Amino acid sequence: MHILISSILTAALVSGSAAIIVDSETFSKDTFDFIVVGAGTAGTALATRLSEVSSFHVGVIEAGEYHKDDPMVLVPTLHLFALGDPEYDWNYMTIPQPTLDNRTLSMARGKGLGGSSAINDLGFVHAGKVEYDLIGQLGNPGWDWNTTLRYIKKVENVTEAPPEVQRDDLATVDLRFHGTHGPIKTTFSNFLSEAIPPWYTAMEKLGASAAKDISDGRDSNYVSNPLCVVDPETRTRSYAATGYYEPNAHRKNLVVVTGAQVTKVVFADGADKHGDITAQGVEYVDLATGKKFTASAKREVILSAGAIQTPQLLELSGIGNKTLLSGLGIETLIDNSMVGENYQDHIITFEEFEVPNTIQTWDVVFDPAKNASAYAEYQQNRTGVYAACITGLGDFSADKFIDHKTLSQWTKQLDEEFYSMQPPPSKFAKIMHELQKKRLLPGSQEVSLEVYAAPVNAFIETFKPNTSYLQVAAIPEHPFSRGWIHINSSDPLARPLIDLNAFGLDIDRQIMIAAAKFVRKIVETLPLKSIITAEVKPAAEVRTDEEWLEHIKQTVSRPYHPCCTAAMLPKDLGGVVDNKLKVYGTTNLRVVDVSTLPFLLGTHLLATAYAIGEQAADIIKATYRH
Repeated sequence: MHILISSILTAALVSGSAAIIVDSETFSKDTFDFIVVGAGTAGTALATRLSEVSSFHVGVIEAGEYHKDDPMVLVPTLHLFALGDPEYDWNYMTIPQPTLDNRTLSMARGKGLGGSSAINDLGFVHAGKVEYDLIGQLGNPGWDWNTTLRYIKKVENVTEAPPEVQRDDLATVDLRFHGTHGPIKTTFSNFLSEAIPPWYTAMEKLGASAAKDISDGRDSNYVSNPLCVVDPETRTRSYAATGYYEPNAHRKNLVVVTGAQVTKVVFADGADKHGDITAQGVEYVDLATGKKFTASAKREVILSAGAIQTPQLLELSGIGNKTLLSGLGIETLIDNSMVGENYQDHIITFEEFEVPNTIQTWDVVFDPAKNASAYAEYQQNRTGVYAACITGLGDFSADKFIDHKTLSQWTKQLDEEFYSMQPPPSKFAKIMHELQKKRLLPGSQEVSLEVYAAPVNAFIETFKPNTSYLQVAAIPEHPFSRGWIHINSSDPLARPLIDLNAFGLDIDRQIMIAAAKFVRKIVETLPLKSIITAEVKPAAEVRTDEEWLEHIKQTVSRPYHPCCTAAMLPKDLGGVVDNKLKVYGTTNLRVVDVSTLPFLLGTHLLATAYAIGEQAADIIKATYRH
């Protein structure tokens, strides 16, 4: 497989304008108005927008490299190989999960300019109106559906599909909910495997409506062919580096250093009259040489390091739980026990099926006999499996896959378990517990389950050449369990501990089993059933809850949507940042990434991450009257 990919990487695909990126020492000799830590999805959008103000001198520090013109990033299907590759992926791991037979789960995070927008599955979707409005209702004025949609539209430059594709492939857009002039290009996949339309129909038969456009604020009970972040002309990935950075790399007030990892935020001595401390800059290390440097910021330091590294950096800088920090010999500057808490992520379970090998699927990229011709087609025509992106996505409310009596029984058991937890749940945890339970009520139209279909093998150990596969996955959208992410060492380059706390509350296990069984029901529904030639994993004999649980424990994975570890909430509810994204107890330290979400949205987080970066830029510009 590495030989196949190596042959592809011998030729660059795109030639863009040269970018000026400085080395660590040069960067340290500059003085910036703003230092952005992390050139990921939100961070790159933020830094680029701030640099629109010519009087703002913006510095960006990124630990990864700039993967310019790199096919592993640009060719849509090659993200399957970028995941897990240390050149592109931080490849974090959780601590052993007791409920999963002590398995550790991988946690892919993009490493490089563009962050996870460089390696994700290319879907450009967002949550429904009810979820974004809830963010504001929790005490965050200025954050709601209308505002978030406005910023998502600012991100996007959508290209509609041809009429025949719209009709046949559910590939329609309502331009009221999309942007047409943003830096990130979106369109529909121009490759639709014959395995997917039967899945659309089966989903409709089980309660999903064929959505004309899932961006209209609806929250559940639809099946769709979603938009992808793909340039419709070149059929390459459109991401933070190509959309935001590259067209503006010439700006002299936008300075980027790569291969440098921030290790600490530096604060001035003392505090202001309110007791708040002021960030002066950051310490960082050049990863190639090991040399340490300091960079100065006159106005603000902005952490955009993501849901894993942002809480890590806060703790390394003395902001976090005093007991934890003292135990590691770190001076506590701000005692906030919620830093790194409230960690949430989706969990995904896959089911894999064989379909006739006359149906073309993404499996071609793994097959030595077919790979070269498929890539040649992509190079020549920008068509075929290498141009493919996600084409099968649907969401359901709870009562579509769990009966009312069972839901009532489960929620009663959940209350007993939740309210007997030790230590007792926090005020915010209780609020979210009650809000999440409402999603399980009969008649609720709020999303509880995503069902995802992709024409590709799900388990590498089952792959056979000259075989076509369909994977169908279940992703419960709002787990009740909460985990944490914390440092375990004062060494800034040591990886933090990540505890997903999978199935920490039993209802999450019960919902996952029900979801997996529902996927089987979808696949057993015509016309999808007629193209299934074999149930590969789990085997058709798996029927009981116990058998399903065993399959889940051994195969459950992650779609990589970590969030919520530096939550935007009122301070008395356990917030780490306020509604202006400023860290409580500081005058000028902000967090701009999905760690600020107070709860996990029922969606993929790419579009929301961009929107956070865009909104933060306007908040900061307004602060300085620009």
